[in-house]
Amino acid sequence: MEKDSIAEFGAKCRTELVGNILPFWMEHGWDRVNGGVFTCLDRDGTRMDSTKSVWFQGRFAYILSYAYNHVEKNPEWLAAAKSTIGFFERRCFDARGKMYFEVAADGTPLRMRRYLFSECFAVIALAEYARASGDGSCAERALSLFRRILSFRNDPVVTPPKYEPAVAAQGHSLTMILINVAMVLKQVLDDPVLDAQISDSVDRILKYFVHPEFRCVLETVGPNGEFIDTCAGRMINPGHAIETSWFLMDVGPAARRQGASRAGVTDSRLVMGVGMGRNVWRRYHLVPRLPQLPVTVL
Repeated sequence: MEKDSIAEFGAKCRTELVGNILPFWMEHGWDRVNGGVFTCLDRDGTRMDSTKSVWFQGRFAYILSYAYNHVEKNPEWLAAAKSTIGFFERRCFDARGKMYFEVAADGTPLRMRRYLFSECFAVIALAEYARASGDGSCAERALSLFRRILSFRNDPVVTPPKYEPAVAAQGHSLTMILINVAMVLKQVLDDPVLDAQISDSVDRILKYFVHPEFRCVLETVGPNGEFIDTCAGRMINPGHAIETSWFLMDVGPAARRQGASRAGVTDSRLVMGVGMGRNVWRRYHLVPRLPQLPVTVL
């Protein structure tokens, strides 16, 4: 894409964000009574369900804080971010410090799941809001929650295995998202646990989940990256592959600034992002060299 085209597309995205997307969610989604954001809206803004996705609470607060930091200093965006953070901190944690998956409009718990993505999005919301507001306590709470994620992921009581013992497997999604969570948090706090997690996630992705022989990123692999010849093992997620490429490219320049060997991440091994783009639309087979195996595309 030419530079002029990039600038033109960037301007179009900014106009859409400021003139359409954020006004829609501020008018129809922001819950000015309970705090937080409603997440089940029709195209005209009609609320179809008052159930609140807890993932979305963190994402909403993060996007508003990021827009405040990088697009324009709109005080209403910051107020809505603060409201949403207040809501999820008051109403979306259980006694263990684990976040719910869904809550009612007033925060009454509705559903708990084994995943840790509610926590991940809460961390980036707190970190980005700390940067926007100058509230250092938000950054400290974000780091505390990040450490809790690392503890919970290895606790079989809090995050029970997805499969029975007969299935030895590991998933890509949490490994991938923790790069982004740590990178966002590093903008407001520098702690060794963040660099350690980034390094671990990058190593695991490149060692286990990137499969050059298929030119793609697999979502579920064996304990040592083995290809699992089942529907779950053949699954590829285009969004996750794009995110992984993005996160690795974020890590590369940061590593180069620090003079670290991690800079090599952005070199030839990142062809996996390109390879994923070539193959993801081949909805029935991974690549010709993987003979006639159906692939599940999310």
